[in-house]
Amino acid sequence: MKKVAIILAVFSFILISSIQADIRLGLKAGVNLANTSFNKDIIKTSNFTGFQAGPIVEFDIPIVGIKLDAAVLYSQQGLKLDNMDFEKKESTLDVPVNLKFKFGLVNNLGGFLTAGPYASFKLSGDNFSVAWEGIKNELKNKSFGAGINLGGGIELFEHLQIGVNYKISMTDDYKSLDSENLNIKGKNRIWSVTAAYFF
Repeated sequence: MKKVAIILAVFSFILISSIQADIRLGLKAGVNLANTSFNKDIIKTSNFTGFQAGPIVEFDIPIVGIKLDAAVLYSQQGLKLDNMDFEKKESTLDVPVNLKFKFGLVNNLGGFLTAGPYASFKLSGDNFSVAWEGIKNELKNKSFGAGINLGGGIELFEHLQIGVNYKISMTDDYKSLDSENLNIKGKNRIWSVTAAYFF
């Protein structure tokens, strides 16, 4: 609960500090397709399907065509290991902050490109034990992560945004506690298809 309170406080600060700007509030939801990249070839993974949802805010910055958006998203993703028939679901609270370049297309249809950092706080998903090459190892499911977002999409009637986002973790999401036998590290890569409605 303490982490949630901190995130909500940061989100509130963003809202208050931008009160003079052209602000739009909305709700965002989407489908996640997560995969984890490990530093050991003996680990084979598959895509794990989850979802995300939460509030989003978009406001102008004093550069033509450039916006800033920030969100607080409950996100569900997971880890699926092919060679062990192993699957683990986890939940995070993600805080992405993106620069957004918007441009017109035709009539009530526009496009946008986004890029920016995110912070991710683990809500569920404990450490777990697995065995590779006969060696049992416990993986730590790290409680904090950070990375970058890249995305784009279309906007309909200035209210509905449909987008695709690629979330690239820059920190280790999984790490072996026993690094003497197998120094295992894993990073999440998540594709998302989202819809955001601004009021």
